[in-house]
Amino acid sequence: MKRVKQSDIVIGKPLPFDCYDQANKLLLKKGQILVNENQLAVLIERGLYSDGLPNVSAKTALPTDKPSVFTQIALIEMRLDKLFQTVIENKPEPKFAEAIMQFARDIQTLCALDADAALGALHLNQKRHYTTAHPIDVAILAELIGLRKAMPEEQRRSMLAAALTANLSILELQETMQRQMSPLNEDQRNALRIHPVLSVERLLDLGVKDEAWFAAVLHHHEKQDGSGYPGAKRGDDIPLTARIIGLADTYSAMVTPRCYRPNQLAKDALREVFLKRGAEIDAELAGLFIKEMGIYPPGAFVKIANGDIAVVLKRGQNGTSPRVKAVIGPRGTPLPFMVERDTSQSGFEIREMVARNIELKLDLRQLWS
Repeated sequence: MKRVKQSDIVIGKPLPFDCYDQANKLLLKKGQILVNENQLAVLIERGLYSDGLPNVSAKTALPTDKPSVFTQIALIEMRLDKLFQTVIENKPEPKFAEAIMQFARDIQTLCALDADAALGALHLNQKRHYTTAHPIDVAILAELIGLRKAMPEEQRRSMLAAALTANLSILELQETMQRQMSPLNEDQRNALRIHPVLSVERLLDLGVKDEAWFAAVLHHHEKQDGSGYPGAKRGDDIPLTARIIGLADTYSAMVTPRCYRPNQLAKDALREVFLKRGAEIDAELAGLFIKEMGIYPPGAFVKIANGDIAVVLKRGQNGTSPRVKAVIGPRGTPLPFMVERDTSQSGFEIREMVARNIELKLDLRQLWS
């Protein structure tokens, strides 16, 4: 098997050979057509191999480099989207629970590999397919909260499976809502109110048997003060996993842009979490979450004392002095290359968090390299 290069594949034309991953699993069939440059780049970085290339040596060793966190997230999105399509089309999927649990393991692995990069992807990589990107973002946040809470690994994994499938019954509605400029109509509001119950029913149909998974999905929209749905449960009557997913879902929704509104700054979303603690949101979990995210979460844009605009890369031991890279100079123009700044040093202190320049194109792999 020989490693495939990006130049070996032409976008829009049939593949002249089968392509495999490092484990010799077939990824792309001969004759398949790739139409997305980003998808191809992700596959190439991950490692794509074929025995149909010219001058192949059977002794060619396969590299063992792990793909970046961003590549791993993109791959999970691609696989999850494919799985969700089978659900939308009501096709049989006997290994649904097994596949979701593998996604949960993958998310735990990437959070352990680089939680800062995972949070950076959540805040920065926002031109994504919402129906699959949102549950992955929620699962990442839930994993980090669960780690802060010192929850056992298996309990966290079941929780992540619930986070990934909490909206299983409204996949098509989510797509509509993401594009819709007008307020929700009555039918859409009713569908949202009942979707936790219908999602559990769909999980049962797909062969899921995990009661903790069901409970987290069923109750993830309940609120501490009883204002949630579908059961208006209060406080400790709401499972811990559901409370965590609800918090993660709330934050993720606030920092994700929609066609009808821009995203909130991380600082404003965190402030809202703080203000809702003890009412809609579990007070202890709100405190743990705010500590986990820090004052300047990875992916936030900040203005530093010399006038540069920088991206936060890593939360520091001192919450006011994270690791950052400057991307825009004091005159408001993009820098020719990114420059790491020490925000603990005089002249480079963080002054404030600012909105992202939507015209600025960022390579997340290069930022976190």
